[in-house]
Amino acid sequence: MGHIKVNIMENNTTVADCVADCVEASSGLLDDIEMVLVAGGALLGLAAWGYKKYKSMMADGKITLDELLEAVDETKEKLEEAEEHIEVLEEAYDKYNVAELKAMLKEKGLPVGGKKADLVARLEEAQ
Repeated sequence: MGHIKVNIMENNTTVADCVADCVEASSGLLDDIEMVLVAGGALLGLAAWGYKKYKSMMADGKITLDELLEAVDETKEKLEEAEEHIEVLEEAYDKYNVAELKAMLKEKGLPVGGKKADLVARLEEAQ
């Protein structure tokens, strides 16, 4: 990533030009970060929904079979939504080449060895 910044600075004569090029060059990364945050937020939302559902089912101290079956159906729907968000995360990492993935792993203090799929999996686990 450092070499990109150097090239941008060398190709521009004013600070304004440099800033414009830096923003343009990093907008893809910012989009990816936004997708990761949205997907992470969706997963947190799923966990919060599950907790609220459990609390509402236990409000009277017992869970009926009907409540349980309804909760299972709702959970399936929520998991399908979460899978869509996970696919967004995977697509975001697929855009990067191996060197970029290794740099991200190194920044997080994680091992950098393995195939691209291994690197992506390691980054996803670290999220």
